[in-house]
Amino acid sequence: MQGLELVKNLADLDRELAERVEETHRVADLRIKSAAAESERLLAEAEVQILQMAEASRTWIAEESARLAEDAHKRAAAEQERLRRQAAPNLERAVKFILTKVMP
Repeated sequence: MQGLELVKNLADLDRELAERVEETHRVADLRIKSAAAESERLLAEAEVQILQMAEASRTWIAEESARLAEDAHKRAAAEQERLRRQAAPNLERAVKFILTKVMP
């Protein structure tokens, strides 16, 4: 009888161990699926942030380029006006000189 009870106990332990292993596999599978879903969510979130950052960069570059172009235009206009003022007193003299060389 002892041998039969020992075999029964071993069979019960084997069944219990198999159930624990199966439960551990189910829990591991759930954790893996959860981790995969979380990584997909994080990846999608990162892609959205990358797109937002790219758009913000394009906007900043466009605004900065427009500002720099406006600054360059203002500097060029100021330089043009400065040269015009500087040349104005000599303009009449230059016209007279050219006319004396062209006209007999």
